[in-house]
Amino acid sequence: MKRGFTILELLISIALISIVLLLLLRVMMSLEVINHDTSYASDDEIGRTEIIKNIEENFLEYHLNGMNIQKKEEKTVITFQMDEVKVLEIASKQLTFDGEVYSLNSKNAKYSTCIVYEYSDLENDYYLVRFTIPVLIDGVNTTSRDDLVFTYVGLKNEFTSYPVSYSC
Repeated sequence: MKRGFTILELLISIALISIVLLLLLRVMMSLEVINHDTSYASDDEIGRTEIIKNIEENFLEYHLNGMNIQKKEEKTVITFQMDEVKVLEIASKQLTFDGEVYSLNSKNAKYSTCIVYEYSDLENDYYLVRFTIPVLIDGVNTTSRDDLVFTYVGLKNEFTSYPVSYSC
């Protein structure tokens, strides 16, 4: 009896090896995307934390009573109605809030000027306002962990004025 491979066995082996190699290639490409995300996260983490802290402290200190969102040219402008009017300008490479500029350090990262906004009524005349500024890495928002998320819970009064919804 001769021992050896038939052409059919050889073709099936090549097909199985090709499928395994394609799956391995896909996993490696996913790891590369995760690596980009991780490098961005470490490069700009302190800046993101500082921005969120400063803006949310202003909400509490100056009593946020409303906001207005407008798209202007290549920027999104959010005007906050507080004891003092404060403006947040979102451009692709920087945010400007109350005259202070926050830039991204990572060359492959930028802010999306299309924010995600949500307003919710809560119990006992309370409301929740949340808006998210997505961070794009190489033009794609691959993960939400690097996005800037701002949240405010307030008590409704005659001065409260928020958009119910927003889309860009």
